[in-house]
Parts: sequence; C-alpha cells; structure tokens
Amino acid sequence: MNLQLLESFGQNYPEEFDGSLDCISLAVTCAFNKYGTLLAVGCNDGRIVVWDFLTRGIAKIISAHVHPVCSLCWSRNGHKLLSASTDNNVCIWDVLNGDCEHKYRFPSPILKVQFHPRNDNKFLVCPMRYAAVLVEIGGKHQCLPLDNDGDLNIVASFDRRGEHIYSGNAKGKILVLDSNTLEIVASFKIAVGSSSATAVKSIEFARRGEAFLVNTSDRVIRVYDSKEVVTCGKEGEPEPIQKLQDLVNKTTWKKCCFSGDGEYICAGSARQHALYVWEKSIGNLVKILHGTKGELLL
Repeated sequence: MNLQLLESFGQNYPEEFDGSLDCISLAVTCAFNKYGTLLAVGCNDGRIVVWDFLTRGIAKIISAHVHPVCSLCWSRNGHKLLSASTDNNVCIWDVLNGDCEHKYRFPSPILKVQFHPRNDNKFLVCPMRYAAVLVEIGGKHQCLPLDNDGDLNIVASFDRRGEHIYSGNAKGKILVLDSNTLEIVASFKIAVGSSSATAVKSIEFARRGEAFLVNTSDRVIRVYDSKEVVTCGKEGEPEPIQKLQDLVNKTTWKKCCFSGDGEYICAGSARQHALYVWEKSIGNLVKILHGTKGELLL
C-alpha cells in the first residue's frame, strides 16, 4: 500500500518513547535539518555532535566553542550550521568538513541564533540584555528597533518565509518588522486581564500555514494567525486562535514548537520530563509523553 496514503490516516504526533541517543557529553540544545536526516546536538563542553538520524550513529563532531553551545540552526540547504555559545561567539560551520567559515563576537552571551529561511547570507542574533541584531555575512549588521529604550530580554524570530521579523519584550509587546527595511509594519500587546503584562519567552512559527505561537511567562501558549496580525497593523488587537495551558499543574513551558504539518503543538514542561501535545484546530490535549522520572528538560 502507498506509504503516503498510510501516513495520511495515521496521527502526526508520537505515541510512545522511540529511543535515545547516548551523547558524549551533556546535551544542551539540538536541531534537525530540513529533511530530518541529520540532528545537530550542542553540548555543554562546547562541542557540536551531528547524528545521522537514519542510522542513529554519529556522523560528525565539531569542536566549536569553549563554553556551552546554547543555540543551533541549519541553513535551508543543510550545508551550513549556525551556532551560538555563552562565550559570546556566533560561528558558521561547513557541516561536511567541520571548518569555521565565519566567526562573530558579541558583547554578551547569545540566547538564540536563526538563519534567514530563504537567504543563507543573513541571520538573526538575540544577545542577552541587548536588542536583537540582523547580520548580513560580508555586509552590514542592523539592530532591531525597540518598543522603548529600556527593553531587555528581547526574543525575535523570522516568519516562515523570512519576510518579517517578530520580536517580543518583557512587557508582552510584539513588534512585526519588515526584514529588509526593519520598519515596524504591525504591533500588538498580549493582554492578561485588564492591566497586567506578561513577558514573551519565545516566538515559534509553523513550517506550513500562517500560524505562530507565543510562549509567555503567564504559562499560556497563544496561537495567532500572522496574516491577521499584519492586517491589524500598528497597536492592533488580534485575537489568538487558541490559548493552550496545563490547567491542573499550572506548568511553565521550557520549549514549544509546531509539528511538521503545523496541525499539532508540542510543549516541554519546565518542571518535569514531560511533553504535552495539543491539536491546533480544536485546542484539545491529545497526548502527554512522560520521560524518565527525575530528569529535567534543558
């Protein structure tokens, strides 16, 4: 029977524990390439271990940094790997030979790095306690505009096609910027009740469709439609498509992401080794995957 036909009738989320990869040292962050064939793991000793996910064997070890690797991102074609570390350095690696092609030093530890989804010569850097920076390889770098000068703890992300950059601050304000001109095209504030604000912890986009999620410190994951947000313009009031949370345990979320088809949302608990999976369209919790007791997600 046709495999694609079979897959269309099955669930697009994991049902049970599939196995583990025994890393050389403590794994801090990881990222799949576009095709899901290679998994890059950033370790606390500064090494990047690239696993062949088909054979579940180590394909490459890169001695990348002297401090822990805290963020990784693959280029669209899978030939390059962008890494950031708490040693304040951002590096671009050739995956095949393990050479460092470019190295950038920033004034503070880096929280997140991300390649432009359609242009490997541009990438986004989120330094701790500074405005996010858009870097063009061999060209200029630009700081993203802030809602006000006192903004700290900025998180930022490209949208699916890289046309816009979405940034969020500690006061719950989201800015939508044109990725070429860095002009503000839309903005809105995440409201909690009548007056209080909640800090934006992360912004993630689905690989299919126009949806994106915002993980905030009030322990709620809000899902928005990016087209609606842009249509609402500056100081708009877009309504979230879904609000997802753990009402029983009041769980805070360490990391959130969409499934490959954009129909499910997965969130990792900050308090225990557990993954929660929701259906995006309805907002119902479909699965809780429990890992080894006593372990925590990094």
